[in-house]
Amino acid sequence: MAGPGREALNMQILDIIRSMEEEGLVDHRFALVHSMKETNGPFFLAALLPTFCRDSTATLTELTVALGQPVLNYHNLVELCIKIKGSASCIGACRMALACGELWQAAENRSSKERSETFGFRLINFL
Repeated sequence: MAGPGREALNMQILDIIRSMEEEGLVDHRFALVHSMKETNGPFFLAALLPTFCRDSTATLTELTVALGQPVLNYHNLVELCIKIKGSASCIGACRMALACGELWQAAENRSSKERSETFGFRLINFL
């Protein structure tokens, strides 16, 4: 049975999640991931987020390098976008998923102007 301290902490976490939803950083999936602690243990989210951040940072680094090349490899950009968008969508990081979806579309359209204006702006704002 959860003690009063644990319940208070859980309420604070839920308030933070609601705030992040209101800001558009996360969607309802993030709260679902948080609720998985009931079946996966109390530290599920605490273990998942650093893994997501580490993996996303590595992929965003690859994406940044790929975008900085004089000749863009659109196939590689699409693959990196799919990777980030999928991971972000699964945990409810909707703003990140949206930014990667827009870059994916720009890469599919092979539009350098759209790539630099849309993705660069959204990525900088996201980070």
